Amino acid sequence: MELKEYQKSSLSQIKSYLEWLYRAKQEHNKRQALTSEFSDVETFDFTIAAWKKACNREYHPKKNGLSEHLPNFFIKIPTGGGKTLLACHTIDLINRVYLKKQTGIVLWVVPTTQIYRQTLVNLRNREHPYRQVLDLASAGRTVICEKGDKFTKTDIDENLVIMLLMLPSANRKVKEVLRIFKDNGGFTEFFPPEDDIKGNQALLKEFPNLDCFGDETGFFGRIVKTSLGNTLKVLKPTVIIDEGHKTYSESAQKTIRDFNPSIVVELSATPPKNSNILVDISGQALNQEEMIKLDMHIFNKSSYKWQDVLRDSLGKRLALEKIAVEYESNTGRYIRPICLIQVERTGKEQRGTKYIHAEEVREYLINQCGVTPEEVAVKSSETDDIEGIDLLSRDCPIRYIITKQALQEGWDCPFAYILTVLTNPSSQLS
Repeated sequence: MELKEYQKSSLSQIKSYLEWLYRAKQEHNKRQALTSEFSDVETFDFTIAAWKKACNREYHPKKNGLSEHLPNFFIKIPTGGGKTLLACHTIDLINRVYLKKQTGIVLWVVPTTQIYRQTLVNLRNREHPYRQVLDLASAGRTVICEKGDKFTKTDIDENLVIMLLMLPSANRKVKEVLRIFKDNGGFTEFFPPEDDIKGNQALLKEFPNLDCFGDETGFFGRIVKTSLGNTLKVLKPTVIIDEGHKTYSESAQKTIRDFNPSIVVELSATPPKNSNILVDISGQALNQEEMIKLDMHIFNKSSYKWQDVLRDSLGKRLALEKIAVEYESNTGRYIRPICLIQVERTGKEQRGTKYIHAEEVREYLINQCGVTPEEVAVKSSETDDIEGIDLLSRDCPIRYIITKQALQEGWDCPFAYILTVLTNPSSQLS
């Protein structure tokens, strides 16, 4: 896939920063090796030194779970700007310019099930541009895996391993009940045997934040768990955070840092406070490259009743479908306009409140507007009526999809031509 000019410019910025980062890290390593010759070994932060050379913006230094200086930067990119493609190219640059390798492990963190599924499908498809970028970066040795999959030292040494992880799965508050932090026989080769007391002690000295069995007073002392979580900590992965603004709770930040990343890259349209913004892509840049291809028509309904807004949306969708039928007869291209309806509540226990609920909207469409049940679907964290359904298929009857957060979380919906907002649109992140 040919890159747009703003994407080329962004990658040029990232490459320049990584070149400075590599030089600064080499200087850091030199000072660590020759501590007697430098008086500022403890205070020298190579991440700050590199940032000052590459970027004329304020830098907020961070450290990983080992209290090591943690290189991190934010790519601010509007929705529809090719965020995932830019992330794949950034992985290539990090490996080539900063880490000087083609293999290793990347932890790709996403905030929701919707984004997880579409990212996984695209990265596993060898014909997709995302996967093709990664295959070029790894000389065709790309492995895409999930938290339930096993990998070996050889896999890491000989391949570029991309592991997808949904952020809530890594929340340390509930980690003991989650598979990623449980002892797992599939990763034993990354750790000393349980009866190798000195080996466990040596590993804990190097990685003191590993999860363990036992304590210092026990006969065997602290024994490192052979979990996926510990394996990631030992491997010190590159971390890519999709929708980076989702990771700024205290627990989420600690979760990311505790994986002992070697570098962290965040991508989102809405960077939070204290983000280290390296690349800032404007909406105008997308418009100049014709990434925004359709005109937007905005209607502000003055009625206080959500039912009136919904009926107007139905009329607009029906009008678009008539145009789509005529378009198909002239071109042979099938389009079934879908209306996305954003509501305030979707949970089973949340009906009967002052907030607009997904099931109320579904019932109104079916009982009052003559829409068939097959044409209405709900997509939420609890209900996903479109899972496994090809929305582009002629056989698919769905014309209305009710959701709460899927849109702001980066979900791509085919055939979506109308957005009906039945919620308060003044939220900062909406």
